[in-house]
Amino acid sequence: MGAERNPGMHSDQAHLLNIYLRDHEAAAVGGLELFRRCSKANRGSEYAAELQRLTIDVRSNRDALRRFCRMFGVRYSKVGRAVAYTGAIVGRVKPNGRLIHYSPLSRVLELEALSSAVTSQLRLWESLLRLSVFEPRLDETELTRLVAAANAQLEALRHLHDAAAEEAFK
Repeated sequence: MGAERNPGMHSDQAHLLNIYLRDHEAAAVGGLELFRRCSKANRGSEYAAELQRLTIDVRSNRDALRRFCRMFGVRYSKVGRAVAYTGAIVGRVKPNGRLIHYSPLSRVLELEALSSAVTSQLRLWESLLRLSVFEPRLDETELTRLVAAANAQLEALRHLHDAAAEEAFK
């Protein structure tokens, strides 16, 4: 699978890294869809510009992850991608206190889901950064930048969530 493409790693380690990257890539598909949907739902609102910027950042992060996947010969999971994408879409069908229109509660819950997605990606970057000490194909500088970017994204989402929660519940 990926073991033969990772000569510096034991075959079990290479196999686990392959699965890890594949699963994160599939999750990134769903996460990006959720960012796109939330950004679209908030067009024209005070949240729009920041959500649009975050969506662009998350797309860039997904692209970085795909470069790592290619580097290690990871084959994407069509099933995993479909499940992640479907999960992002099914999230629309939840009670939000309104029948037709976007609810302030929807925004709060979506921002919490976006924060979870970015936290997961942050943990990925941190794991790869630790591995970069032993795996020369992993660029420590790029991974350090990705960790910092994920932390900045979480901070931006925290501010958006605080505003959304105040708006929804005050």
